[in-house]
Amino acid sequence: MEYFFNTDVAKFEIRQEPLGMWDLWIDGMPTITFDSAESAARAVFDQQSGYVIWDQLDSHNAPESIDGWTQKN
Repeated sequence: MEYFFNTDVAKFEIRQEPLGMWDLWIDGMPTITFDSAESAARAVFDQQSGYVIWDQLDSHNAPESIDGWTQKN
């Protein structure tokens, strides 16, 4: 399962690993692994994504939860 969220700054993807963990990808590069897709989405919202350009923005339009992301099975 995967989730997507696109911005003018970056394309974010959350992908499930075979063992159940979730990877946050930014512009096609893996960044941080999380225990849930919700945790990864929250890191993007909280600007703790590991992508400095995004994390230092003064404002953004990321959803607060995974519900605002596009799901792909």
